[in-house]
Amino acid sequence: GKEYAKKLRQQGKIPGIFYAQDEAAIPITLDEQNATKVLTSEGGLIEIQIGSKKKRKAIFKEVQTDPVRQSLVHVDVMGVQLKVKITIEVPIHFLGEAIGVKEQGGILHQYFREIEVNCLPLDIPDHIDIDVSNLKLGDSITIKDLSIPNVEIVGDPQQHVVSVMAPAVVKEKVVEETPEAVE
Repeated sequence: GKEYAKKLRQQGKIPGIFYAQDEAAIPITLDEQNATKVLTSEGGLIEIQIGSKKKRKAIFKEVQTDPVRQSLVHVDVMGVQLKVKITIEVPIHFLGEAIGVKEQGGILHQYFREIEVNCLPLDIPDHIDIDVSNLKLGDSITIKDLSIPNVEIVGDPQQHVVSVMAPAVVKEKVVEETPEAVE
């Protein structure tokens, strides 16, 4: 319950749940420092040992954080089979500075920070690099433009990932001043 979870967090532990296909969900407790270290390393695949059972491959499927303290609140860990494809979100890193921004005064618009991929667990990329340096004003990169070996990107192929847009211009109404009549 909530009180037990609160006590765990005060002890530097994070409550969570471990689940895998065709297995019952198991409540788990993780050390907050270790979990934070693993999450910030950007690695997709982790090894987890529950009790005295053998180590298993798994991924963090969902991570909940406290919006004020930025501390971990709860994690969902999903056990994976190395020969079965999974769908997971992977962070996007944008490389370079777009020509449309640098030379043409445009604005780089990022539609996603992460993108969903479908692949085998050992093929999960730490992140996806997208070079934006050749984008001019009005250019964009869509999902169909991305290609990663052994990885299928999930989503509408026409969906924009990043684009260079013209800045919005607000036109002000010019009010003419009329000379006041002098009496």
